[in-house]
Amino acid sequence: MATVFERVRDVVVRQLKVSPDEVTPEASLVDDLRADSLDIVDLTIAIEEEFADQAQFEIRDEDAENIRTVQDILDFLAHQGIH
Repeated sequence: MATVFERVRDVVVRQLKVSPDEVTPEASLVDDLRADSLDIVDLTIAIEEEFADQAQFEIRDEDAENIRTVQDILDFLAHQGIH
């Protein structure tokens, strides 16, 4: 079974069309992975869909504003009880 990080990495790779090697916990979505605001919206939706089987949650706009790195996604998911 894939870890939470591996699942997040796979979603980021699919959504942002980047290499898996580029997706590290400290990678900035905007600066390192070249995401724009529309990419961030699409990414948050994809994350919600990826983990819908484990928890019902929504990444609200105010939450999305605080997601700047891959680690921020992991932290948000941990806060939702996804480990």
